[in-house]
Amino acid sequence: MVKGTRKPPARVRYEQSHPTVSCRLSRDTYTLLKQRLEDLGGVSFADFVKDALGLLELKMANIEEIREKAYDQAEKDYQIWYFCSVCGKRMEMSPNDDDHKAMIGYMKEHGWGHKSCHGQ
Repeated sequence: MVKGTRKPPARVRYEQSHPTVSCRLSRDTYTLLKQRLEDLGGVSFADFVKDALGLLELKMANIEEIREKAYDQAEKDYQIWYFCSVCGKRMEMSPNDDDHKAMIGYMKEHGWGHKSCHGQ
């Protein structure tokens, strides 16, 4: 008969002071739980339970902060701008402003278009 592996005393004390909790869930409930944990930033099930018991306050992602960062990045990557011909400082172009309409007119007058429309 094979004897079980002997656990170190520290491990025995840890397991006694931190008992295992398990439960059975339906597949749908389990999927919902996993999604909720992921939505909370990938927190552990133990931290989720501690939060539900009021023992831990999980930090929720600040949606406004995320939106602002995404907007700033998109503006940096895609905003149309040009340099002032007088002072040389950067000027941002806004949709339907006079400079935007002038750019559209310039491109139309000078034959700008899709490669496929020009037969290339």
